[in-house]
Amino acid sequence: MKQISFLIMGLAALVQQPVWAEQTPLSLKTVLKRTQANHPSLQLYKEKAAVIEANRLQAGLSPNPELSFSLENAFGSNEAKGVSGVEGTLLISQLFERGDKKQRRIAVQDSKLAQFQTEYQLTQLGVFADATAQYYQVMRLQSLLALSQTQQSTVSDALNTIKQRAAAGAVSNADVARMQFEYGTLQLEQQQLESEFTTAKLRLAQFWLGETDFNTVQKLLPTSSDANSNLKTELTLPNLADLHNAIDMAPEIQLISQQVLAEQAALQLASANSVADITFGTGVRFDNASNSASLLFEAAMPLQLSNPQQGNIKAVRTQIDLLSEQQQLIRQSLKQQITQTYTQAQNQQRRLLLLQSQLLPLAKTLISQSLDSYRLGQISVLQLLDAQKERFNTEQAIIDTQIALLNSHLMLQRLIGNTSLSSLSNAHSQSPLTQHKATSSPWSNAL
Repeated sequence: MKQISFLIMGLAALVQQPVWAEQTPLSLKTVLKRTQANHPSLQLYKEKAAVIEANRLQAGLSPNPELSFSLENAFGSNEAKGVSGVEGTLLISQLFERGDKKQRRIAVQDSKLAQFQTEYQLTQLGVFADATAQYYQVMRLQSLLALSQTQQSTVSDALNTIKQRAAAGAVSNADVARMQFEYGTLQLEQQQLESEFTTAKLRLAQFWLGETDFNTVQKLLPTSSDANSNLKTELTLPNLADLHNAIDMAPEIQLISQQVLAEQAALQLASANSVADITFGTGVRFDNASNSASLLFEAAMPLQLSNPQQGNIKAVRTQIDLLSEQQQLIRQSLKQQITQTYTQAQNQQRRLLLLQSQLLPLAKTLISQSLDSYRLGQISVLQLLDAQKERFNTEQAIIDTQIALLNSHLMLQRLIGNTSLSSLSNAHSQSPLTQHKATSSPWSNAL
């Protein structure tokens, strides 16, 4: 009876033992901070920003004055022989730009800078989303490893008990072989999970070009073995209409809006360049023959028989119309993607609720009833293990569904350029994961 009781206690044990000993698991906040500071795609923008600043400096420069000197009747013949009849002119002139060309050039560079910042935010949003998705993958494999460790420990205890009962003639050696095969399969699966877990951590560390100086990551959702296992999920979906209304804040839409503003600034510059500039000059004319000098004034302006910028103006207006049409197409595409992802997230929520509220309790009941049947000799130990396996499969399905739901939320947040997963505190950061934390955000009740 002691052997049977020991077997039953081993099969009923569900408390997960920690596989790794680490006091400070890696948090998602730390991952995003490291990524922001060291990801190659984000570092290149620093040099690009310096180029735009230099171009803005150049755009604000005014034309320099021009100094000219000319000689006439020099080294002639007869009466103008030598320098006796030379005439000299010293002239200084200045080009005056009309049409606010300088301000228009600066406005073009300012619009490019704003567009550049939006491009940076879009790039950073994509990098952060990819890093977060990889973090979820590490978290998934970590949970599966802990679950595998618990399952393997349970089967190992059962195997030892079956060996003792086989030695006493209570069970056949076939049960021992079947249990050994089950235990070996679990060991093989754990080795595969450990390999995938190591690879996943390496891929996560690549986002900040660092080493895997962590063993585990923080969990974002409770599992069925946690203290408050009755908690179904902390993730709540916002209203679909609110998501559709937030499309205008999507980074792709914002980028095209900035591109339109840049083209409008270019249009204003082209219009300004079509205005003729005026050159004013003043100087001194000296006549050596009469030994006299006089002041000289001049003004020059090109004759604008036709608009020299009409082709550029037409091209810019066509580009603005093209961007407007492209923005409408992207808006429609985003709306479809949001609807599709939202529907997928709803299905994942329903699946998670079913697994946690119905299937997992049923799996626990199945184990309890199987234990009773095993005590009465109505089922074999292998049937008892099958019941135990059903619970582990249910817990694995819960883990996979939780991660899938997190990824769906991440996709929705990426589409509208808004997520509350990051809490970076850098006030000067252009992080797209923190730029839309308004109280009216559809994600105000999210994780």
